[in-house]
Amino acid sequence: MQIASKEVQIFPAKFESVPLVIVNCFEDEGETIYRKVQALTNKDFSFAAIRGIDCYTELTPWKSPALRKKEPDFGDGANAYLAELTEKILPEISAQIPAPSFSILAGYSLCGLFAVYAAFNTNAFKRIVCGSGSLWYPGFLEFCKAHEPSKKIDRISFSLGDKEALSKNPVFAAVKKNTLEIQNVFQESEVAATFTEFPGNHFFEAEERLAKGITSVL
Repeated sequence: MQIASKEVQIFPAKFESVPLVIVNCFEDEGETIYRKVQALTNKDFSFAAIRGIDCYTELTPWKSPALRKKEPDFGDGANAYLAELTEKILPEISAQIPAPSFSILAGYSLCGLFAVYAAFNTNAFKRIVCGSGSLWYPGFLEFCKAHEPSKKIDRISFSLGDKEALSKNPVFAAVKKNTLEIQNVFQESEVAATFTEFPGNHFFEAEERLAKGITSVL
């Protein structure tokens, strides 16, 4: 279904008072992630996959130059998209499902970066899943250290592939260091923050990794 400017696929729970998982997607991987979570847990949950996102503009909080040739520069649309998500999309999703107990925001790569950014800028979510998040993003570590996450956040899951920090690009290579330091920011705010390292590079078994992260916070 169309909500605001995005295409949203909704999988309702069987019962009320169970979590709602929201995943920002790059393409049409939402149902695959949903099925993988279902295979990993017997817990009931609602699930919504959002697509139609301009990943290079709507997921990043401030402008930054592209790091690869033939890719666009990064934009500063995260605040606008977060407002659309929390004020328009989330209420409409909630109206289509049994009343949820709380909401989880999950994402992979730049979507993971956005999920962590949301943890500092809204009280709409209780738990966050950041799968191989682009936490190398210039200035993002400094932002996290200078701010406190929402008091509503009680759990966050971080993960990376064990080859991601081996990049020859020094910006990308900082991802593990930054992830662990941002994990510590949450721990200092008394949030249960976990870090899992999976085998492989950034693209290896991405949907499976994100599903495992979601399962860990249900």
